[in-house]
Amino acid sequence: MRLLLLALLAAAQPADAQRRRPPRNDGSQTPRSVEKSIKATEEKEQEREAALKTGWNKAQDNHFRNQDRGTRKRMRQNERRRKRVQMGREVPWWRRIFSRHNRYR
Repeated sequence: MRLLLLALLAAAQPADAQRRRPPRNDGSQTPRSVEKSIKATEEKEQEREAALKTGWNKAQDNHFRNQDRGTRKRMRQNERRRKRVQMGREVPWWRRIFSRHNRYR
């Protein structure tokens, strides 16, 4: 009988421990409702994206400042070409119109 009582008592303690949540390390409170939880998650996501974006822009600016004049000019030209290709136009309109066409296409 005592053995059964001890087994039930030992099994009840871990189940009770799962009900209580441990305190957070950052000291913030857990949201009380689903809406607040969703809003807090979206705000944290926006903050993280903004931090990543500003970090990327700062790194890109620093990289750009480290280059010499000729390299910067080449980088600008490649940037323009990259944007033009992304838009689906590999060659500018004036070069398509005024260039000699390859008759063996």
